[in-house]
Amino acid sequence: MAPRTPEQNEEIRRKTRRQIVDAAFELFAKDGYEATSIAAIAKNADVSKGLIYHYFESKQNILEAILDQMVEVGDQILDFPDNFTAVDKIRQTVEGTFQFIEQEPEKGRLMISLALQPDAFSNLKTQIDEVNENQLALYIDILGDLGYEQPELEAYRLGAMMDGFLLGYITMGEEYPLQEMKQKILDEYVHHKKNN
Repeated sequence: MAPRTPEQNEEIRRKTRRQIVDAAFELFAKDGYEATSIAAIAKNADVSKGLIYHYFESKQNILEAILDQMVEVGDQILDFPDNFTAVDKIRQTVEGTFQFIEQEPEKGRLMISLALQPDAFSNLKTQIDEVNENQLALYIDILGDLGYEQPELEAYRLGAMMDGFLLGYITMGEEYPLQEMKQKILDEYVHHKKNN
């Protein structure tokens, strides 16, 4: 059997790291960050504890990797082509967020769970605050361009509504009128610009 190439080794490392992160994510969302041990993550990932420590120094580092994944998702949602208008941007933001809520409810559940576990987030507070500030600033710019008189207040309102839709969907599941709520938000923000 031929030895593996550096590319093959890197692919194995990437897959193993992802396997560990996914297993931890599942347990953090289900059992809570504090209640989840490295041993439980190893069992769920079907790897040894030693292998986990080969990839991550601590449980906190695994949480940081999960947060990095979530930040990437947010960055993709808010990555606008140069020619986008404010209406295009708000539409992409709303549609991308609702797509995340519908397709990744477990990640949403983890976000809410961790927000209610301040100890889990203590070491990540600076990074999370920076992400939140950047997102808020982007919302303020878009809403200002849409003609809102108080774009900062409107940005907080929009963020709170998005959080509420996420909470509603993860608690009610398919019974929650997610598509209808998305259309209501699109109607409100897209038509606001058209009516001004």
